[in-house]
Amino acid sequence: MLVFIDESGDSGFEFGSGSSRYFVITAVIFNSEFAADACDRSIEGLKRKLGFHPGREFHFSQCSDKIRGEFFRCVATEDFCYHAFVINKQMLSAQAKTFQDGRSFYRFAVSIVCENARSLLCNAKIVIDKNGDRFFRQQLEKHLKEQMIDVSGNCPHPEGGDGGVPFEQLVQLADMICGAVARSFNTGTVEGHRFRNYVKRREKRVQFWPKEQKAR
Repeated sequence: MLVFIDESGDSGFEFGSGSSRYFVITAVIFNSEFAADACDRSIEGLKRKLGFHPGREFHFSQCSDKIRGEFFRCVATEDFCYHAFVINKQMLSAQAKTFQDGRSFYRFAVSIVCENARSLLCNAKIVIDKNGDRFFRQQLEKHLKEQMIDVSGNCPHPEGGDGGVPFEQLVQLADMICGAVARSFNTGTVEGHRFRNYVKRREKRVQFWPKEQKAR
């Protein structure tokens, strides 16, 4: 099993000064290397079709809507699934002092994600996007190594998204899906759901916290 993890948003609570309303973590899961390889090749083929220069990557925040549409149409038929965890930080405003330094927020978020995804993460190769928040990556790696050991003593081995990681395009897939989920909550409109809808049947669960609700 292969798992690719990415995040969207930040740990800040200064909503009038640029802090994001939501913090989103997404885990994209492939049950086999065959399925991962097929999707990786499809994304690489799309880059050639679009005339991307060598080294250019797909990042949701940097792509135009046209490129986003091309990407999600390309991956919609691939064999993967994903889970996402969405924290509405504005609903935590009363606890903002608890998360004042940002680090406690990331530790809190990571501990919940790791627990929720325990059955998926154990005995899996896990890849974490190197372009995300550095402290978030450190906390995620720490929890994976220290808290996700199962009764057999097995533990996942997280890798950064640096050179040498297999299926490098799939790190970008996690980024794009995480961005699409974040946009669906940030806008709350039909148009805001457009890209997430392309991969809706690949969606296992999008948990909204602190108040559970149906995935929008």
